[in-house]
Amino acid sequence: MGRKDKLKQKNMDKISVIIPAYKRPNQTARTINHLFQSNGLNEKFEMEVIVSDCTEDESVKNKLKKNFGERVVYTRPQKPGVASNKNQGAKIAKNPILIFADSDMEVEKETLLSCIDYLKKHPHVAALTTNIVWRGNENEGDLDRPRDEDRLINYKDTDFTEFIYSRFKVTYKEVFEKVGGYDETVFNMRGEGSDLSTRYWRAGFPLAYNFKAKVHHHEIDEGIGSTAKNPEWGVAKDYLLLGYKYDNYEEESNYFAKTISKNMENYDPDKSHFRILQGIAKNYKLVSESKKIIDKQKEKMNPEFNFNFMEVFSNKEKLKNCIDKAEEKLKPIRNKALKI
Repeated sequence: MGRKDKLKQKNMDKISVIIPAYKRPNQTARTINHLFQSNGLNEKFEMEVIVSDCTEDESVKNKLKKNFGERVVYTRPQKPGVASNKNQGAKIAKNPILIFADSDMEVEKETLLSCIDYLKKHPHVAALTTNIVWRGNENEGDLDRPRDEDRLINYKDTDFTEFIYSRFKVTYKEVFEKVGGYDETVFNMRGEGSDLSTRYWRAGFPLAYNFKAKVHHHEIDEGIGSTAKNPEWGVAKDYLLLGYKYDNYEEESNYFAKTISKNMENYDPDKSHFRILQGIAKNYKLVSESKKIIDKQKEKMNPEFNFNFMEVFSNKEKLKNCIDKAEEKLKPIRNKALKI
């Protein structure tokens, strides 16, 4: 490598894209192909692609080896699960900017560059997501995220959001580590994005939407959560545990209650309350075991901003205080992570 090439490489931003995989090797390969077709790759930014795979066989590993050789880093977590997959990828990532992209996500050519640019222009944003659009099903072209129930607030020319769900997330590795990564003890199979988002806000690290970028959600069967029978049972269990973990039952949580009603009615409008009770009953052993874990977690919690789950935007004064302080908190992290 010549001197000019070394200088160019030194001035490039560095990102690690982490893809949690379970089965669907062909779609995982398509997801990676889209990443490698990104504008600015090896000119404005360097990219490390990590696939963290908990497939029982070697179908994904073999597909990646055949298609990409050494261009993709392959790893396995110690235990299966969405959260443990992501944490394993983050653990071995070499770069200061992490991008979590599910194995059924397909980025557009400008997406990665747009997200890096967004971090540079928004000094009070610790993590972001983008428009996520359905592809390959009856909802082709419709928005998957944000949805009607996803609250957004515009402040300081930034569209802040209460939550970034699993699909696609861009963040600083240092921030991700500071908040403890994904919870793979209680929310290893689902609910991990909601839990992590709440901890980001409570630690004073705001979340935002980059509406100038787009990712396509190419829905394919065989994902780690696609085999779930009666998914509303899992939703009810998650709401119960997340509400308990973040003290929603200690006071009025109006938006939390409204969102539960809306989401459960999507499954069975006439029996939504019964489905909630049924879900808790079906998961009773897991709920009981999780409560013991959460009680220990709560003993160690010392949040800078004591937001409740799904109620981050309910207290505007606390919210603005959090955002106002974020730029100074993020300054040393951004200086190390970005070529500004």
